[in-house]
Amino acid sequence: MRDGANQPIEIWRVNAFTDTPFTGNPAGVVPQAAGLSDALMQSIATEVNDISETVFILPPEVAGADLRLRFFTSTTEVDLCGHATISALFVLHWRGDINGLDETRIIRAQTRVGVLELGLTFEGGRLLSATMEQLAPEMVPATGAARAAEVLGLPPAAIAPQPAVGCCSTGLWVCFVPLTHVAQLAQIDLRRNLIDRLSPENPGLVGVYAFSFIDQQSTQGRFFSLEKYGILEDPVTGTASGALGGYLIGHRMMPASGVLLARQGVEMGRPGWVQVRRNANGKMSISGRAVAIIKGHVLLG
Repeated sequence: MRDGANQPIEIWRVNAFTDTPFTGNPAGVVPQAAGLSDALMQSIATEVNDISETVFILPPEVAGADLRLRFFTSTTEVDLCGHATISALFVLHWRGDINGLDETRIIRAQTRVGVLELGLTFEGGRLLSATMEQLAPEMVPATGAARAAEVLGLPPAAIAPQPAVGCCSTGLWVCFVPLTHVAQLAQIDLRRNLIDRLSPENPGLVGVYAFSFIDQQSTQGRFFSLEKYGILEDPVTGTASGALGGYLIGHRMMPASGVLLARQGVEMGRPGWVQVRRNANGKMSISGRAVAIIKGHVLLG
């Protein structure tokens, strides 16, 4: 273990799902995490406590994977994180670990939900975008759907009749609440202690995603997580965006072969976009860009 070995640990701060500094969703990235203990990874993530997730890149432990990704919030390890994955791919390119010309490079990442396919699309040697495959969508009704307005602190008329309030997972379970108008997103007065009432029988629920359509191919939304994750609101949530696409396809409000542009973070002053599509294998994928903000080292003594 490297704990206490007095060796600086390289760390990046990256804004994902944007190419404009100080917008999008910030993530911490530790590109060389081999030998770090669970406790040290959690301590680093907690120290970088204004970032929703920090991703640690490690050697794989299973056949068929090129690397392993572990994700920590300021309070706990989580199974999957979209914006941190996109950030990790850009850091690997910026460090010179993965390069390409006019091509899409595919790598496979071991995560706690399985081995996922990741893509890096290059043009003229420049990384244009990164893609993360998620799991095939699973959907269940939100048994507490009648409380959606109460959870969001909105009048009942703010909840759109279609699609029905429901839960979907492409790796993490999220409850989706459609609103009748984009302006209502700014009026949310969240009762965070009530989020789990939307699906009380689902211990895997991570949060609620309220959204409204901008047009037939794009949405705007806000994501709020349960208290135990230590994140009040996520600016641009990759995993939830992938599940949103699966949820909309399941309700026939997005073509199975279509592309969704999911906008988020507007109300936080950190706007960003996630491109969402369903792959031929039935799994969802999310794509986006990223910009580096800080590169430095964690000093252990």
